[in-house]
Amino acid sequence: MKFRFEEYNAKEVSEEFWDRLYEYETAYYKFHNPNDPPPNKEALIQRIKADRSHCYFMHSIALTSEDKIVGNCWFWAPSETSPEYEQNKHICWAGVYVLPDYCRQGIGTSLLEKVVKKAQAHDRTTIQMGTNHDSGRAFLKKYGATFTIAGAENRLEMENVDWDLMQSWVDEGKKRNEGVTLESFIECPEEILEEFCEMFTEAVNMAPQGESEFRTNIDGNLRRVYEKQNKEEGWIHQTLISRESDERISGMTEIYYDPREGYKLRQELTGVRPEFRGRGLGKWLKAHNIIYIRETYPEVKRIITGNAEVNAPMLSINNRMGYKKYKAGEGYKFKLDDLTKRLEMK
Repeated sequence: MKFRFEEYNAKEVSEEFWDRLYEYETAYYKFHNPNDPPPNKEALIQRIKADRSHCYFMHSIALTSEDKIVGNCWFWAPSETSPEYEQNKHICWAGVYVLPDYCRQGIGTSLLEKVVKKAQAHDRTTIQMGTNHDSGRAFLKKYGATFTIAGAENRLEMENVDWDLMQSWVDEGKKRNEGVTLESFIECPEEILEEFCEMFTEAVNMAPQGESEFRTNIDGNLRRVYEKQNKEEGWIHQTLISRESDERISGMTEIYYDPREGYKLRQELTGVRPEFRGRGLGKWLKAHNIIYIRETYPEVKRIITGNAEVNAPMLSINNRMGYKKYKAGEGYKFKLDDLTKRLEMK
């Protein structure tokens, strides 16, 4: 069977294209998550259409002669206007996906070649990717990808939460952190924007990175860009911070929620600055948040998060909360010169 490959502009495609893309995305999602509801079509389209400032981005698809979409890839790299560029100007991120019935027909390789050309066009020397499936692991290793870090998607079913335990963490947190207050926001208040971005950057980079080369560097401008992008994608992105009696930000946690997929919610970064650890702040923040979720979004049945397997402190908290491993995954990276040679030899 012959296939063709097309890069597309999400702002310019037809409704018929979105129908075909949604059919593909649903099939791919259901293969990897057979017991989950399908993705919401409106949400999927909105996320793909959103503007992405301060980065280079590419979407490409693989099609049969009947115009059925059977694979896709994406490319992302910080641009020169991003505060993350200087540390990461040699790096790009990418994803390559193929429907199971069309694997081992050269589609993944052709999509990977598209990623390589984009990386070359933007002078990147390292491509970072990830997978949570055996076929993806085999594909990445075939072309010489090296392992960076092990992680997992972990899930918490709200019906299994020990709410008395969560309330005890809140009570303990208040007792051990006299004078500390918790504050929540969607748009970061201007008066704490610089300090929050510094704390966020520190929290991300303190988390285990393994052999990943990317390092985060968020400033106020980029935070505003991401806030705008989250709105465009339909996310309610809520951040909870702890502030010491002298107003310093000591810890944070954040969630992403889209009412169109109301049964689930994403728990993202949680971090406490080193000088404030040992007082139960992380537990307090997480427990406060989950009680907030129960009260504010009663339709949420599941919380999804990702963790590095070597992040023992956070895994300990999550395990006690009731999170269970759903799917293991790993990060990998290619050196562009080596990958290019291997593709030429295929």
